[in-house]
Amino acid sequence: MATCFWEDIYQAVENGGRIEGILEPSRAVILFDTKAGDRYDLYVQTEKAWANHVGTDINAILSAFRLSRIGRKRLTIHIYGDRLVDEERVDSMTFPIPARVTLSRSICTPTMEDDRFRLLAVAMDRKKKAELKKRFSFGKPQVVYGLMFITFLVMWLAESVGSTFDPNTLIAFGAKVNPLIEEGEWWRLITPMFLHIGWFHFAINMFALWSLGPLVERMYGSLRFLIIYVVGGILATTASYAFSESISAGASGALFGLVGALLYFGLRDRSLFMKTLGPPLFIMLGLNVGLAFVLGANLDHFAHAGGLLGGFVVSGVVGLPDEENRTQRILFSVLTATLFGLLYGYGSW
Repeated sequence: MATCFWEDIYQAVENGGRIEGILEPSRAVILFDTKAGDRYDLYVQTEKAWANHVGTDINAILSAFRLSRIGRKRLTIHIYGDRLVDEERVDSMTFPIPARVTLSRSICTPTMEDDRFRLLAVAMDRKKKAELKKRFSFGKPQVVYGLMFITFLVMWLAESVGSTFDPNTLIAFGAKVNPLIEEGEWWRLITPMFLHIGWFHFAINMFALWSLGPLVERMYGSLRFLIIYVVGGILATTASYAFSESISAGASGALFGLVGALLYFGLRDRSLFMKTLGPPLFIMLGLNVGLAFVLGANLDHFAHAGGLLGGFVVSGVVGLPDEENRTQRILFSVLTATLFGLLYGYGSW
């Protein structure tokens, strides 16, 4: 027996669709395909007898849902109803929107079962949205703004007594300087993440922290976020100490630690990661790789790599707020300590 309107919608929600709108009385439903990321599905139930009347009806629905806004994304229009007098004309329908439109036709009449599937589809959609909201509500973005203020304060003080383009000023305010670390000034593994070379460098990193930080803090909670940021930043500086002789400073290593935290989340919840974070995160990483090729020696690639790996392993130590796996945390704690020991040892050797 062929499936019909709400049964198909229920199966779509079960497979990752998200209901974006319902045009009552159950005349049309729009879903976003969270797995594909660039596709919408419009389900239309019609009682028209002629194809041109169905086309007019769909155009009105497209306008009601404002689907011209989806741009050039893919749109599949599923048409349900009795057989039309001129059924053969359905496949030739066109619609004046920029999206790439595909038509799907189902000849069926709604039954009492359709009402049951409507209730199931709406309930499942609400449950999934509630789970998604919970995932991003473990903390409020408070620590991230505190870090931004501290970083601004350090930058302002450094610029007040000199220029952060002057190596002497950078050294005085805690930049990473390998010989000084070897002499015992271990705090230089921590302080560089709060110091920047020029206001432009500061602005770029603070914009990245403002963009990415609140998301990670909501996912992990404030204390876990702080640990990931600081320890990830320390591992970033240690990687730079191990492989680069240059004086360096900046929060970018700690920021890559936050990217590592998102990648850890993707490992734990791959489906939700791809639905919400995957595509924009991969774009961000791609842009950073491209920027590295453009700017070359002006970027501390070793700090970025160390921060990315450090943020990932530290995330395994603190875990997500709803994770309870003591063995895993012990394993990641050993990995974190080993990573730090190897990097620091290699830099000191």
